[in-house]
Amino acid sequence: MYGEAFSKIYNEFGWNYYPEAFAGQLIRWLEENGIQADSLLDIGCGTGILCEIMADRGLETLGVDLSENMIAIARSRRPELAYEIGNMITWQAPRSFDLVTCTGDALNHIPNLADVAQAFRQVFTALNPGGYFLFDILNEKETEESGIVDLDYSDTVKGQFSITHEENGLVHLCVRVYDQGVLTCEEHIREMVHQPEDICRLLEQAGFTSIVCRHHLTEDDSSRAMTWFVIAKKP
Repeated sequence: MYGEAFSKIYNEFGWNYYPEAFAGQLIRWLEENGIQADSLLDIGCGTGILCEIMADRGLETLGVDLSENMIAIARSRRPELAYEIGNMITWQAPRSFDLVTCTGDALNHIPNLADVAQAFRQVFTALNPGGYFLFDILNEKETEESGIVDLDYSDTVKGQFSITHEENGLVHLCVRVYDQGVLTCEEHIREMVHQPEDICRLLEQAGFTSIVCRHHLTEDDSSRAMTWFVIAKKP
């Protein structure tokens, strides 16, 4: 998942906009709710954008991602920050945190609900008492099938992506990148659309309370994105 070429494209051609946007929402959410957090664990951290922004606000951060290539880019961007390669289902945090985040529909990469439940138990263990777990999951409207969509990254680099549905319920995202008309990168990503009620049930079973699932993270978010945002607290 997320090979070297795709990770490079992700980092250099603007796909970091989502963690940047989420960071702004997270900061506003903390302020709205009067929550003081000193540490953050970002699971599925990608190229480390969220960790960078929150570290610049004084939080101790740790980013974890399954992709060695994404972690390599994160470390090259900010070598003073802490990153680890790990699978969110089995990875065990070396210490506890005030906040745990998991964004960019990273949880949808886990097709099996039993594995999602195990990931939630790992997060619960990684949180300090009173800490929060904030994450997003795909909404079905985000995964409607599409034809080939063209993306222009530069005068010479072009991209294409398409979304199709498979018989087993998985959503298949195909991404291709061309440089001067030559295919340089092709990535196939498969995700499962989990139902919010299943996710909330698994969180409750893991021990979380005050579970909220909605289309916005902050009260002043007028966009009301199709994405589901989920907030859960460790007692």
